[in-house]
Amino acid sequence: MPIDETSLSGTIDAVDARLVEQEALPEEQRDRVVTFLLGRQVRWGRELGTFAPFPSEFEQGVRLFSGERLRTRLATLNVLSLESARILALLAGERTDVRNALAQTSIALGHTCFAVSHCVVGECAHSSIAYMRDAASDRSGRRRNWIERHLRVLGAQRDGTGRWRRFPFYYTLLALLDVGTPSAYAELEYARPACLRVIGRASDSPYADRRRRVVERTLRLADGSARWP
Repeated sequence: MPIDETSLSGTIDAVDARLVEQEALPEEQRDRVVTFLLGRQVRWGRELGTFAPFPSEFEQGVRLFSGERLRTRLATLNVLSLESARILALLAGERTDVRNALAQTSIALGHTCFAVSHCVVGECAHSSIAYMRDAASDRSGRRRNWIERHLRVLGAQRDGTGRWRRFPFYYTLLALLDVGTPSAYAELEYARPACLRVIGRASDSPYADRRRRVVERTLRLADGSARWP
């Protein structure tokens, strides 16, 4: 798995592709990813503790792992920082330098409106789902109550069709699969009709296969043919 050292989002995307398939990274690759991500963490200034995308990523925009676009600078910074923190926790959460870095990120993003008050206005909806994915990777369970509260916020945004207002559909399904609690399962059950509508939809998008797999996993859980890992 090559590391694209000119793209924070590209590195996150490549690692996530391996993690979704539950493929372990060789130690050398894992260490390179960790070193690269730690090197992108902002060490001073207003964005202290976040992970800095490259200028081209702000200029051109980036996509979530599931394909939805991030359209604002703040969403790009927040989401890529949270996805970086999630990967660091999963790959090397026991390392002292990683724990220190994650503590800085927690301070930086723990005071945002989506973290404090579950704001879902504008880019906060996308950011809050990234925060939920990061929280689900926290083995300490300290944000378990936050996750449950946010699932209630998500449920209040149901539009009656199997989707949610404001929230990116496929990325939200991916986060619910990560969370793996009864409340998350209830939202996946709710999403079943929307998943059935899109399961056979043809697309040449490079993200189509990822979306199909997320939808298939959701349907297997919703119809009882699979269990939470």
